[in-house]
Amino acid sequence: MRVVDGALIQSGMGANWLAACGIAALPDQARVMLVPPAALVTLYWTDYPDLPVRQGRAAARLAALAGGLVPSDQLFAATDANEDPARPHIVAVASRADMQHWLLWAQHHGLDPDIIVPAPLLLPEPEPECGFTRGLIAGDMVLRGVDMALTGDMALPALIANAPIIEVSPGLIEGRAIAALDAPPLDLRQGDFAKRVRRALDRRMIGRIALWSGLILFVSLAIALIGIAKQHMEASRLDRESLALAQQVTPGATDAVQALTEMEGKLAARGAGGRAFTAPVAGLLAAMQDAPGVALTSLSRDPDGMVRATLAAAKADDINIVLLALQAAGFTITATPSQEPGGRTLADITVRS
Repeated sequence: MRVVDGALIQSGMGANWLAACGIAALPDQARVMLVPPAALVTLYWTDYPDLPVRQGRAAARLAALAGGLVPSDQLFAATDANEDPARPHIVAVASRADMQHWLLWAQHHGLDPDIIVPAPLLLPEPEPECGFTRGLIAGDMVLRGVDMALTGDMALPALIANAPIIEVSPGLIEGRAIAALDAPPLDLRQGDFAKRVRRALDRRMIGRIALWSGLILFVSLAIALIGIAKQHMEASRLDRESLALAQQVTPGATDAVQALTEMEGKLAARGAGGRAFTAPVAGLLAAMQDAPGVALTSLSRDPDGMVRATLAAAKADDINIVLLALQAAGFTITATPSQEPGGRTLADITVRS
């Protein structure tokens, strides 16, 4: 059936049903509903009033799979969207092979169904005292009861007894089929067989994403530049303050580098400063390279710039090698020998440039 604006326009049968409907292909926005044969879908009505709706729905689905005649992994079950715990959940069970066959058949005919509705649910639900509703759907007679659905050839007296049957007109069935396009009573296209929707490329969305990305990058760059500028300004301020303090000692300095050089020179002349420490220590370590048996056990520096160290060796001659090397390098040294309880020779020395 072809439905436009909620009304049945055309219908057709067989493989050429599109041509019978007067169209060569479906419109882009068309919704497609497939109604499989009633005999191949089993419906169950199960209620769990004491369970929350979602738990009751899951329990009904598991119970329907467990009640099948074939292993549950060969079956597919789908539930309705009932949110009333007082009403039974409807579960439709079909074989996975049939579901795959229907979808492949539809694909072969250029269709991708949006909805798959079991045929008996296109009949109105009967009142409890009315027995069954009965109607012709795609040439098959179908009956629907309060908690049962079956095809006409299965309507045996043992199943329906003397229950009254209400005939449903084709027009009412068509109306319910049209309404199911917007609100299906139960849709088999869920779970493993849910329709995969391809998202169309939204150029406006991509443009907005690009715009926001650009703004974020611009703001990030601006924040970084502001931070760099603040750090530069702070460093310049510290340089100015440092130069002002240094000029109290070196009035002739015009920048921080010159002030540092002049102050190091003054400290070196007084036997202090970094050079007064690094030069004697470097000379001491260089002198020890020629005496591998000598160990440095302590190293310190006096407030006046004097470097003090303690050397240890098995023989005094090894320590003399270090002392002679320091004197040869131009350092002024003193040495006081002593003896460890273990027998090693010690020498407490001072080194000055």
